[in-house]
Amino acid sequence: MITALAPMATLTHEALRLLIHRFGDPTEYYSEMIHAPSYVCGGVFEKWYVRTAPAPDKMVWQLTGPTPSSMAQAAALLLPLGGLGIDVNMGCSAPDIVKTGCGIAWMSKEGAEVRTLISSIRSCIDQYLTDNPGQQRRLGVKLRLGEDEDYTRLLDFCRMLVDEGVEQLTLHPRTRREKYGRPPRHGYTVRLGQDIGVPVYGNGAISSAGEAVSFMEKYPCSGLMIGRAAITRPWIFRQIELGLGAIPQEKDRRAIDLLELSLFFLDRLAESQPPEFFMTRARRFFFYFCDNLSFAHHCKTRIQNAKAPEHIRDLLEEYFRDVPQDQVIPGIAPEISP
Repeated sequence: MITALAPMATLTHEALRLLIHRFGDPTEYYSEMIHAPSYVCGGVFEKWYVRTAPAPDKMVWQLTGPTPSSMAQAAALLLPLGGLGIDVNMGCSAPDIVKTGCGIAWMSKEGAEVRTLISSIRSCIDQYLTDNPGQQRRLGVKLRLGEDEDYTRLLDFCRMLVDEGVEQLTLHPRTRREKYGRPPRHGYTVRLGQDIGVPVYGNGAISSAGEAVSFMEKYPCSGLMIGRAAITRPWIFRQIELGLGAIPQEKDRRAIDLLELSLFFLDRLAESQPPEFFMTRARRFFFYFCDNLSFAHHCKTRIQNAKAPEHIRDLLEEYFRDVPQDQVIPGIAPEISP
């Protein structure tokens, strides 16, 4: 089964990918949401969203935007950067995104406008492939169930997308208003994959490699997209391979030094993000990564209140001096529990 790192604003940047890469890449890396109008206009920060290390060939560029024209223009600019293709965000339900006509707002727009969006990006991809024989790029969409739980409407919507040239879907099976406290209905993911005729990835509420392996057994679909769990455990994709038997467990008993990984991440963050982004990205990362610690809330709070990059380093070093038993996780393989 394909594994993918989910697109998450302020999180799925190059520094995180470099950290995950130390243990083993997923099949695909989705970028942060790229705001099409800003990218087309050459926004000052947009270049940081399209860095490709460590695996340029595994990149999927996720676009968000309110109009078909800006999305198509952005797609045309992204295609030459390499990777697997373009993914259209129709799933983000953050109010600030929805009110601008982006994200899941597309699932409520007139069918003609949605068709224009997809057909315009499809035409860009087809033209690129014509001009560059031998290359491959796909068109995907990430979406939710919609405004409410109506499978017939979801299926009709997805059939429209496929008719216009979408080749892959990722379903986060919650409605627009449902938060993470409501379990996703993964049965819809399996059902959609059986009914739609293109690969469908599942997404939502996977918190460990054991849960990922169980998901693959219980909900057979084309792929599994993992988000927050990959921030907490950057080694999760390696663990999944171990859990599935793709790698013999006895061959991977390496210890995980959480302080060393933290400092590695901070160094990569300084290299791969503008200074204006450093503190917000660091705080977001450690909000999840600190869940590996015995006193997670204490450490998170101190990092959230840190004023400068060097303060975060000092706080982490101080924490592991005070709680040395937290610094090293004995090994990846023994943690697998399918």
